[in-house]
Amino acid sequence: MSISLFFTIFAWILGGLVLLYSLVFMRKKANRLTYFAFAFLTLFCASGAFLAEDFITLLMFWGSLLVLLYAMIGVHSFKTAAKSLMIVGIGDFCLMLGIVYLMVVTESVSLVNFVPLATDTPFNALVFLLIAIGAMIKAGIFGFHEWIVEAAETTPSTTMAFLPASLDKLLGIYLLVRVFKDFFIVNEALMVVVMGIGAFTVLLAVLMALIQHDFKKLLAFHAVSQVGYMVLGIASGTVIGLAGGLFHMLNHTIYKTCLFLNAGNIEYRVGKTELSQLGGLNKLMPVTFVGTIIASLSISGVPPFNGFASKWMVYQGLIPQGASWLGAFKMIFLAMAMFGSVLTLASFMKLIYAAFFAEKSEESAPHVTEVPFLMQLPVIILSLFCVILGVFANQLMVTPFLEPMLGKEITYIGTWSADIASVLIVVGVVIGAALFLFSRVAWRSVGSFVGGEVLKGNKVLGAEFYLSVQALRPLKVFYRVSEAGGFDVARYVTGIINFISFLLFYGVDRLMNVITNAIGKLAFVISAGFKSVHNGLLDRYVAWILIGFIILIGVFLRCLNFMQ
Repeated sequence: MSISLFFTIFAWILGGLVLLYSLVFMRKKANRLTYFAFAFLTLFCASGAFLAEDFITLLMFWGSLLVLLYAMIGVHSFKTAAKSLMIVGIGDFCLMLGIVYLMVVTESVSLVNFVPLATDTPFNALVFLLIAIGAMIKAGIFGFHEWIVEAAETTPSTTMAFLPASLDKLLGIYLLVRVFKDFFIVNEALMVVVMGIGAFTVLLAVLMALIQHDFKKLLAFHAVSQVGYMVLGIASGTVIGLAGGLFHMLNHTIYKTCLFLNAGNIEYRVGKTELSQLGGLNKLMPVTFVGTIIASLSISGVPPFNGFASKWMVYQGLIPQGASWLGAFKMIFLAMAMFGSVLTLASFMKLIYAAFFAEKSEESAPHVTEVPFLMQLPVIILSLFCVILGVFANQLMVTPFLEPMLGKEITYIGTWSADIASVLIVVGVVIGAALFLFSRVAWRSVGSFVGGEVLKGNKVLGAEFYLSVQALRPLKVFYRVSEAGGFDVARYVTGIINFISFLLFYGVDRLMNVITNAIGKLAFVISAGFKSVHNGLLDRYVAWILIGFIILIGVFLRCLNFMQ
């Protein structure tokens, strides 16, 4: 199966599950018909981009997706839609410019049997960077992520599950895979640049996720953070890293879609997603609770779930083979990626406690029950995918799909057997449960340990976990800059546009106004002179006509002499 067809089928499976969920979630929404129309159009255009066999078709469908992104978000928030149009539009412009250059260099528009270009010249390196940046912005790298976070605040969970969490990631990472696999032979310096972007995306986005108080905003930052792992694997220059980045993209769309749908379940029943206003939902919404647990462990890279299987492959791709400056950078990026997974788990411990285990908030709905079965079904299916693709990663994904798509055998450094490890984990859990249930150990009660935080009333507020992180001196500046919009690219672009508008207004518009006024005054003076000689007397008008006629005859005769 080709990589294009595989992506297309996967997009329709994920999109179908979200649309199935939306049948109930969007049932009472006034704009439900608009949502479904845009959703199906988005799936068709995404399929066109995946299956395109030439650059022109790819650009046509890619540009259509930008318009549809604006339309789907604009239904709920024009401001957020405008920001998404600006930020993703920058990426699309870079992509178009790079592809036009690529077509000029290769003198071909075909994507089939494309001969990769070496990035050993400045021009080829520039073309590579333009296309790679366009793909990464589409996927949502840090720095070009603000629209995703704002969309999480203003759009329903179904839209978030459909676009930033799944299709946009699929499209951006698909193109990045093609860039490294089919379009270019990338040198080590450019590998380090792209891997650096991936590593900092992992770390900076997860630091932002750690302090969020809203379920959907926390997920939005993790949607950005996980892109870093994909970029790291793809840019590692190894077969297992490329396969890991591709596999992690598929896994990400599964568990992140599951998480956004679970957030939608809470939004549907409780009516809010602010963590401080939730709590005690583990028994009231058991399917949502279990689905959130599984997806949270998956995104955190905990074995034996699918997130660990793909992260393990990415880590393998970052392990240096021999001593070199590239290997030194890879070790640094590997450490950043692994630390990012630790922080990911920490932030989801906060989310799970605040939403499901904390004391029920007085502001939450008094009688909360599980969502209808049609909304539970996609969550159940996606949760099963998280488990099955983790336990049987090699049998169901690596050997039958990834190796044929890449055309190379995937070899591991060291040994990891997901099925055996899964059995051992289950056995360990069973033994632990048996010891807990049947032991006669005397238990003692102690006061609540709140990690040094101030306890407000009788509640341990999960939403306020890790507030002390914001007070750390190295991170204090980072959080302050982020809260002030220092990482908002749209803000800088808007500022540049306003500055250019200022220059145009005072340098062009005002200057033209002065020139126009001067010409008007000159015309008034000249017309006043002509007015004095046109007094309405017939004999004077006849004299002017004769003078003009004589001048014309003179000019005519002069022209004849010149021609002879």
